[in-house]
Amino acid sequence: MAFFSDLHRAIFDARFYREATWRSWGRVGLFMVKLLVLTSLVTGFARAYYFVHPERGVAALVGTLFGDMEIRDGRLLTDRDQPYAISGNALAALMDRLAGHSRFFGRLPDNFLVVDTRTPPEPHGLGPSAPAVVLKRATAEFVNMRIEVPYAALIGKRNMKLTAADTQEYLNANKGYMAACFIIMSLFSGFFSITLSAAFLSLAAYIFSADRSSGYGYFLRVACYSVTPVTLGAALVSLSGVSAEWTWHVFIVISTLIMFRAIANGTLDKASGEKSEAQP
Repeated sequence: MAFFSDLHRAIFDARFYREATWRSWGRVGLFMVKLLVLTSLVTGFARAYYFVHPERGVAALVGTLFGDMEIRDGRLLTDRDQPYAISGNALAALMDRLAGHSRFFGRLPDNFLVVDTRTPPEPHGLGPSAPAVVLKRATAEFVNMRIEVPYAALIGKRNMKLTAADTQEYLNANKGYMAACFIIMSLFSGFFSITLSAAFLSLAAYIFSADRSSGYGYFLRVACYSVTPVTLGAALVSLSGVSAEWTWHVFIVISTLIMFRAIANGTLDKASGEKSEAQP
């Protein structure tokens, strides 16, 4: 309960920072770890939910892009003339949903993924004009990394139609695995987000502060708590299913205002204390 009390007070109670700035680094670090774990769990489960959702998930996109294909006995089958490329824009939309961020991949070239199940397949070589991924008969080749992965290893089964219905059935059967993957991804992305945001806020406050006598550690302690809206807000946005790039900018502005309010109150308290000591 103490953690959730700190979580609430870090956002709404300016007096909280009078005490928080005197806490040990161990206690400050433990707060950030708990904040990271909480928001990663919320974000991971939310992204997994929307990823497998029948209407808002990826099944329909997979069916649109690969619905004419089938993996049978570990081999990719398709009736289309080959080689042929998958639409870069549609593929980017699919990968954006996998990443949990809109326009994360921007626009992919139309030759990013090429299907070529001929034996032997046409050599594609390297370079900017070469595809990044080639779907061969038995393996998916990641050209730049020079790695080939069997389809059975990619999807965990040797037979599957890539229609929207079959993809949805596959996703429903692997909800737990999807949630675990998204939680791990959220832990990694959340770690960089929370540490970089705290570093940015503390450095900006230290540079622009008129009084640096307390040292950089003081500003870093304040930043570790005032960064709460950034991480908590991002988790709540994921929970809502909204995907917008501008939300981070809104939350970092809120965190900045909270931090400078806390520093301003601390400066006033310090000045008031010095004035009291100066009086006989």
